[in-house]
Amino acid sequence: MPRTALPSVLAPHVERLGGIDYVVVLGSGLKALEQLDEAVDVRYADIEGWSGATVAGHAGVLTLGRLAGSSSRVMVARGRHHVYEGHGVDEATRIARLAADLGVRGLILTNAAGGLVGSWTPGDLMLLSDHINLTGLPACQPHEVPWHRQVYDPGLRVRFLAAALRAGIPLHEGVYVGLLGPSYETEAEIRFLQAVGGQAVGMSTVLESVAAAVRGVPVAGISCITNIAVRPEDLAGTSHQEVVDVAGAASRRLDGLLHLVMED
Repeated sequence: MPRTALPSVLAPHVERLGGIDYVVVLGSGLKALEQLDEAVDVRYADIEGWSGATVAGHAGVLTLGRLAGSSSRVMVARGRHHVYEGHGVDEATRIARLAADLGVRGLILTNAAGGLVGSWTPGDLMLLSDHINLTGLPACQPHEVPWHRQVYDPGLRVRFLAAALRAGIPLHEGVYVGLLGPSYETEAEIRFLQAVGGQAVGMSTVLESVAAAVRGVPVAGISCITNIAVRPEDLAGTSHQEVVDVAGAASRRLDGLLHLVMED
């Protein structure tokens, strides 16, 4: 059962489905779970207290429905709000807190990220084993700080690895570094991020994952590596449109992986 009252525009759809099992947040350019049964779309801008998404590749729509061929009930957030857009932490973590209110079995956060490993290829997928929060912002209140430091649920991670093996989908594991953005990293910053143990870097996810974990929600994270941010020539040509294009091309593998993990 929900822990607090749901937004009135969402409540009837959640009630119709009998609840939500998984919430999935899709990052820039990522397209997945587009064929849900009993699906309904709700625009962010139509939810009281929410604002529409403004970044390219973020549709700003919640899709609620059943996973095709499964009894799993899913809410797909097609896009997110970023702090660099001028939003506060509360708005940037709103979907994570909604997942807690819904009492879901899992929150799956996806993002488009720059790769910090030279042997990786644009379009690769990385399962988050951990993260480094360099945003300088807290994702929870002092009374919410957990005793443990494990944000990403071990059970969900095992399920993702098993699903990838079963489907023959290459899946790296690594540490995601979250920055505020929206500028891309300098060469010196890339060297620093590699030195502190990062394998991917982006501008989201870390605040959401902590906000959910401290509320008891099992969390998993998947990065789509959209560019390799290692060599000077790699950095010179990076654009947001490139990020969106590569993420779109990798979406079919992400979609297959999500189906395998969430189906009963």
